[in-house]
Amino acid sequence: MRTIDVSNLENLLPDGWLENAEILKASLINKTNEQRRAIFKASPIWQDLLLVLKRLSNNKCWYSEAQEVMSDMDVDHFRPKNEAKNIDNEGKSIKREGYWWLAYDWKNYRLSSIYSNRARKDKHTEEDKSFGKGAFFPLRDGCNAATCLDELDDEVIYLLDPINPNDPDLLFFTNDGKAIPSVEEEDEPWNFSRAKVSIDIYHLNHTPLKDARLVVWNLCERKINQIKKINRKTYRTAGDNARIEILKQELRDMVSKDSEFSAVAISCIEKNKIRMAA
Repeated sequence: MRTIDVSNLENLLPDGWLENAEILKASLINKTNEQRRAIFKASPIWQDLLLVLKRLSNNKCWYSEAQEVMSDMDVDHFRPKNEAKNIDNEGKSIKREGYWWLAYDWKNYRLSSIYSNRARKDKHTEEDKSFGKGAFFPLRDGCNAATCLDELDDEVIYLLDPINPNDPDLLFFTNDGKAIPSVEEEDEPWNFSRAKVSIDIYHLNHTPLKDARLVVWNLCERKINQIKKINRKTYRTAGDNARIEILKQELRDMVSKDSEFSAVAISCIEKNKIRMAA
């Protein structure tokens, strides 16, 4: 996960989109849940923003950093519109009313791959458990769910949010492609819990994802090892110095926000403790 800058997103909206969204939002007031669902089904105008959201991440899922080429992407409602599910201490889901009043608010949209957004099993393992965000939006114990815009800042949410600059850094990746919390539980118990819950709900350890990350990690590590090998030389030639510059530029390209699984390359560089210019 990398931070997604949405500061200019409002200026990229299609002509008339905001006005249409306001009309539809007003039509939801004093409606039953069934009536609202019918409005959502008839007017899913969030889909009109798919290409705009893709441009902000170079076609990458905002949760997994995977570029979807042969499957669809979803415009995910970060706070679910129809219903929201929490998780109790026994792992059971508890339903509450959804954030229907954010259904047509562009600030609530995130670009997601199907495997991060919808309930899916990992068909590459024998585990009989589904992952994927769906309607899950767990809150910290004792926290009241917001019922209007003014109450959103009072929510203490579990899920890592890719538009929050502080959240993506809570994820780290191992040399086998696995997503893990970047902090220790004893040092930062709440942040550890947020990362752990998000890894499951966003399905960040789906087997094909781990395999794809492993390819990036191995490529990154090979470049790092080449740099280390040259640096161990007692005498370096001009060719050696030029080679190091090429390798470091290739690493900078790998950690660019536009690159697929760039956070994996960052984790690899941090673990190998190689000095890199910004």
